[in-house]
Amino acid sequence: MFELKVKAHIEDLERLTKEYPEASKDARIGRITEALQLLENVIKQITPEGAGPIHIRDTMFGKTAIQGDVVYGQFGTPAVYGEPLEYGTKPHFPPVAPIQHWVEKKLGISGSEARGVAFCIARAISKRGTPGVHMFEKGFAQSEAQIMRILNQIPDDIIRRLSA
Repeated sequence: MFELKVKAHIEDLERLTKEYPEASKDARIGRITEALQLLENVIKQITPEGAGPIHIRDTMFGKTAIQGDVVYGQFGTPAVYGEPLEYGTKPHFPPVAPIQHWVEKKLGISGSEARGVAFCIARAISKRGTPGVHMFEKGFAQSEAQIMRILNQIPDDIIRRLSA
């Protein structure tokens, strides 16, 4: 599973969190949720579209959670092919039927011709494997600076909440 942890030192956040825990929690939830939405938009744009009625990007979601005093965000997919798509695979002989479906939808070929093309693709995968797309890795790299700008606004949000 692709796991990325971002730990940022945000000036005054620790002090403000100790002094105003509820305002801090609200601010952290809001900004982490905003960062996850940004990450979701970026990752979904670079995720390839499959051939099925449901695409992997349709299964991706982010969630903000709280564990004790820690507020954190998670973003990913429950799809079993998410990890092989991210990292690629070693050579293996995949089932032909899903590849045939892809061939029919993407290449517009049908019947026995589609099955033959799908078999050739499966045989190539059995020799070479598949390359990883790295959509999560690339998406984070593309949005890291923006995410840090969002998170660095948390102390100001706490102060605004106290002033309201």
